[in-house]
Amino acid sequence: MTDTVKDVLKILTSFLAGPFAECGYVLKKGRCFERLSESGRTFRYTMNLSKNKGWFSLHLTLQLSDPALMVGVNTVLDKALRDERFTYPESWSRSIIEQTIKIRTSNHVVVELTDWRALKSPGETLERFNDRFSIWLYSFEKLEERADWKEQLLSSIGLAQGWFDEVDSGEWIRSSTDYPALYLLSVGGLIQDLEEKYKAVLKIAEDPQEVELFYLNL
Repeated sequence: MTDTVKDVLKILTSFLAGPFAECGYVLKKGRCFERLSESGRTFRYTMNLSKNKGWFSLHLTLQLSDPALMVGVNTVLDKALRDERFTYPESWSRSIIEQTIKIRTSNHVVVELTDWRALKSPGETLERFNDRFSIWLYSFEKLEERADWKEQLLSSIGLAQGWFDEVDSGEWIRSSTDYPALYLLSVGGLIQDLEEKYKAVLKIAEDPQEVELFYLNL
């Protein structure tokens, strides 16, 4: 009998359920382990699994979700995306624009980690990190192909918790995000910090016009 995505997910989540429960996490939607932090933000560890041509592809991702904060951020973003000065492609219909705005303003994720190599220790080489942990992005036909898959997944819990502990703070959000940071600085009345953050975000923005209108609509 050929294993399905559902079968393999069941094996993976069943193995991690106990260790995650000890850390206060619960399984949601059959693939996400979530925990509500003392700050009111949600830690989310997701096992993204797909299958194509007989091969499974596993990608572990982490998200910090904060609906209370992102409602405010999305309200400003909605204004920016509806601002008469915002330019959409001429080929876009009104329905496409509305659908885009709906998708963009319904996100409650403050920050997401998709590349776990960012979690290597200070001074640790990428090669060394890959040697000790690489299952975050893994393709396989059978789990048994990797003898240490259980040890690797157990290691992922500690790495994930370390990342959650780092990003679960207003200070980190203000210094390391874009729109959430601009929103928090504006609400906090930190005008000088807001101006500096705006300039920094504008420099690296894929869509400078959107950033400018977000700032003007704060």
